[in-house]
Amino acid sequence: MEYRLVHFNCARPSGEFSPDNEFVRVFLSILPRIFADAGDFDGLHWHQHGIRQPDGNWLPLEKFFEYPAALGAPDISTMAGWKSIEDLRQFSYSGRTHPPGMRRLAGQIDRSAGASFVMWWAPRSQRFTMEDGWNKLQHLRQHGATPEAFSLDEPVARPVAA
Repeated sequence: MEYRLVHFNCARPSGEFSPDNEFVRVFLSILPRIFADAGDFDGLHWHQHGIRQPDGNWLPLEKFFEYPAALGAPDISTMAGWKSIEDLRQFSYSGRTHPPGMRRLAGQIDRSAGASFVMWWAPRSQRFTMEDGWNKLQHLRQHGATPEAFSLDEPVARPVAA
């Protein structure tokens, strides 16, 4: 069995969720460039995105401007499948658009819920929903790093192919 690395992350904007929010403006301006770079990056198998409302319902990222601001800030989420931890690190920390964009957003993110990034190894044939990723993140928040859900600070080695 061959394994791939899956990651899920979420960012909840600080302040009022509106087109005037600095996070929303910056995020929407850099997103097309990050998606283009992701599409060209050899170490990335796939990526998907969504908006998790405070009530637990998911919206596709394309519904960003239809999100009801009265609900409070959502979790803007990404999940992706990678060839390796090294590929994830290269794209996230050494790429053309992702690192400067995320540095620019760092001060605009509400981190009060705890960890916002989780990884796990999964058989290549296994598929996941955004809710599956959210549940992995909750596992990390509740139990700390385990082989089921871990962080870049405490990575778990790829399982040996059977």
